[in-house]
Amino acid sequence: MKKHLLAILLVSPFCHVISAHAQDSGFFAEAEIAAGQDIVPPDIIESGLDQERLEGVLQGNLQMGYDVTSLLQLNLSAGAEIYPVDSLYNRYRIGSGIQGDIPMNRDGRTRIRLGADYEYVFGEDGRVFDRVRGDAQLIHRHSREHTTTGRVRYGFRNQSEERFTGFDQSEWLLELRHNWRPGGGQTAINISLLGLRHNADADRFSYEGYGFRLTGRTALTKRLTGFGKFSLVQRDYDDLFSNEFPRNRSDTNTRIRAGLEYQASQRLHLFAEGGYADTNSNIPVRDYDGFIGRIGARIPFAGK
Repeated sequence: MKKHLLAILLVSPFCHVISAHAQDSGFFAEAEIAAGQDIVPPDIIESGLDQERLEGVLQGNLQMGYDVTSLLQLNLSAGAEIYPVDSLYNRYRIGSGIQGDIPMNRDGRTRIRLGADYEYVFGEDGRVFDRVRGDAQLIHRHSREHTTTGRVRYGFRNQSEERFTGFDQSEWLLELRHNWRPGGGQTAINISLLGLRHNADADRFSYEGYGFRLTGRTALTKRLTGFGKFSLVQRDYDDLFSNEFPRNRSDTNTRIRAGLEYQASQRLHLFAEGGYADTNSNIPVRDYDGFIGRIGARIPFAGK
């Protein structure tokens, strides 16, 4: 446990070293460390009806990128999620990606954004899964206040067969999103309509879904920012969950979070957030609700 915590805490000074060499380049980076309570990974096998789906977690993340041009960006990431309750829940992530914009008119108000990324996730006992994704967005800025985005994302998740079989799956996401900045200022409100389709090797892991997401962020003072997020997603699965629960799984997932971020200095942002997670499911081992939240620090660097 001590070595995991030390690894997370070392993210911050590591990025300070990087930043010292990147002030005048297209490079940017951000580190984050946090502690709180969140939902355990979805591929954890249930040990019984009394298993907790919400547990304490320590988190560390590092995001790095490079603007090759004003229209092309490269990204690298690394992260860790440490669950003190059980090391089998722990997840470590590395990833890379590329994103480019194609202007559709001279003023740049309409553009196509294309992206691709790869993520490799492992735990204490080896690889958990790896995933490749492709993303296409059509973005139109109506004015300083309003921007609308249509998005299609495809991914394929390759699950470790040593954990359980049938979880390999293709993942489709359709999103229609509108961003509103009142008066063209710093306040931002995003509203999204979502459509989901996951086709897994085993039908009991395949589902169709739809949902709604609302996020907002606004400056309260010169250094203090408030933010919030609400989402509601319905998922209906294709086959019986198990022999113990011989019915098609159906979940309604509700998430709500709100928090504050304080800019202590140019290179240190402190944040705290809290909320509620509820999954109303007809499968008892997937039905849960409770508090989610975290406190932490974010360290932004050159560029962004």
